[in-house]
Amino acid sequence: MFFVLMSSSVTADLFLYGGHILTLDPYHPQAEAVAIADGKILAVGSVSELQPFLSSHTERLSCVGQTVLPGFIDPHLHLLSWASRYSGADASTARSIPELQLALQQQLTRASANAWVRGYGYDEFLLAEKRHPTKHDLDAVTRERPILLRHRTGHAAVLNSRALELAGIEHDSAFSEGVLFEMEPFLRTAVPQLSADALEDGVRRVGQELLHQGVTSFHDASAGNTLEDLALFQRFHSESMVASRATVMIGINAFSQVLEASLSPFSGDDWVRLGSIKIMVHESRGLLSPSPEELAEMIERVHRHGFQVAVHAVEEAPVCIALDGIARAVQRWPRPDPRHRLEHCSICPPPFLDILRDTGSIVVTQPGFLHFYGEKYAAEVPQDLHPWLYRTKSFLDCGIHVAGSSDCPIAPLAPLLGIQAAMTRRASSGASLNPEEALDLSSALALFTTAGAWVGFEETTKGRIAPGFAADLVILDGEVLRIPPQDIGTMQVAKTIIGGKVVWSKALE
Repeated sequence: MFFVLMSSSVTADLFLYGGHILTLDPYHPQAEAVAIADGKILAVGSVSELQPFLSSHTERLSCVGQTVLPGFIDPHLHLLSWASRYSGADASTARSIPELQLALQQQLTRASANAWVRGYGYDEFLLAEKRHPTKHDLDAVTRERPILLRHRTGHAAVLNSRALELAGIEHDSAFSEGVLFEMEPFLRTAVPQLSADALEDGVRRVGQELLHQGVTSFHDASAGNTLEDLALFQRFHSESMVASRATVMIGINAFSQVLEASLSPFSGDDWVRLGSIKIMVHESRGLLSPSPEELAEMIERVHRHGFQVAVHAVEEAPVCIALDGIARAVQRWPRPDPRHRLEHCSICPPPFLDILRDTGSIVVTQPGFLHFYGEKYAAEVPQDLHPWLYRTKSFLDCGIHVAGSSDCPIAPLAPLLGIQAAMTRRASSGASLNPEEALDLSSALALFTTAGAWVGFEETTKGRIAPGFAADLVILDGEVLRIPPQDIGTMQVAKTIIGGKVVWSKALE
C-alpha cells in the first residue's frame, strides 16, 4: 500500500516510522510510515516505499511501540473560561461545603487585597449536603471581600453578601440566598474582569494542556464571543500562547458585527478562523428561553446569510425547538450542506433522529461526561430516558454525523478518556449507561478526529493521515489496538505534532 501527494523529487522534513499508524482513512486504515514536508502529509505507506522521499536533512522519528493518530480535534470547549479557572480556587474536588469553604479561605490568602475571591467547578451532587452553597456559606469565609463561586457547568454561580452588594442586587428577593442561575451575561458586566496578566497566564497554561492532551485543533464555543474575542484568539496565536489551531464561534448577539464587517463563513487562516454562530436555549421551570418563535427567527437569520448555526440544546424540549427551527430554515431557504450543529443533544428521543438526518444536522456530544458524571446521570435522569441519553451509535446507524468534544472546563480535557467512554459507556465508578450505544475503536477514534474535522467543513484538510492533509498528529505511548477499551484513558500522549513540527513531547516535561 502506497499513496503520495507529490513527485518523488520532493523530500521529507520529518519521517515517522516503526509504530502503529492508524490513518482514519477508510481506504488505507493503517501504514508503516509517514513522510511530512512543508507542514503537510507528503506520503503514507511502507518504510521501503517512502525511502525516495528521504534525504540527509530529513528528521527521522522512531515510533516503535507507539500509536500514531491524526491530531485530536475538540469542536466544543471554552478557552477563556478554562483559563480563568487558574486564577481561583479549584472547587471541583470538594465533597462538602466545609471543603468548599476551606478552598475559598486558602484562595482568600493568595488573592491581592482589592481582588474578588473566585472559585470554580463545584457540583452540588458531589457535596455531602446535596445542595448549592449559599451566600451564608460564603459569608462564613469573609463578609468584607467579594466572593464569586461558579458551578462546574457555568450555568450557576453563588455570591456572598459583599459580592451581591457590589453587583447591585443585594436587595433583590430573587437572590436572597445568593444563588444565580443562567445569569452569565449579567455577571460579565457586574464582576470585574481578570487582570491581563492573570488571564494571559491562564491562557498559556491552557495552551500547554491542549498540546499535552494531543489536541491540535479546537472550536471555542462560548456564546458571549464577539469579534473582539476573535481578535484576542489571533493575538494568542501570534504571541505563541496557544499553538493549537482555533475556530472561534460568535454569539448570536454579536452576529450583526459579523454582517457589518462583511465576513464570510469560516473566514480567517489555517491558525485562527471564524466559526459558527452560537445560540443558547434553556429550559427553566417549564419555560423555554428564547421562545420557539424567537429561536426559529434567530436560526433562520443565520442560515439565510449562509452561516452555520450551533444551538446549545440539552434537554428534550430545547432539542425539539432547535430541530424545528433548523427544519424551518432549511425548508424556507434551501442551500446545500448547511451542517447546522446541535451542541450536547443530551436527551434525544427516536422521533428526532429523522429530523437530524433529513436536515443534515450534526450532533456535537461529550462522551467524557459519561465517565466523569455518569453517577449523577444514573441518579438524576429518569430511568425511562436512559436509552436516549448521550446517544452515539444510534446517530451513526441513522446516518447522522456526530462529533466528540470535552466542553472543557465543564469536564476535563481528556480525549482519550472520551474515546474510552464512547466504547465502554461506563462511569468512573463502573456504572454502565445505555451500553447499546457503545462504539467500536474505529468509530470512537473518528469522533475526535475525522468527525471533528467534518463539523468544521475541514474534512479535506484535517482529521486523517493522508497526502495533502495538515501534518497534525498525536503519538501515543502504547499500542492502542492492544489496549483493552476500559484502559485507553490511561494511555498518555508521547508527542504532539502541528504543521509538521513537534510542539510538545513528554520526554521534555
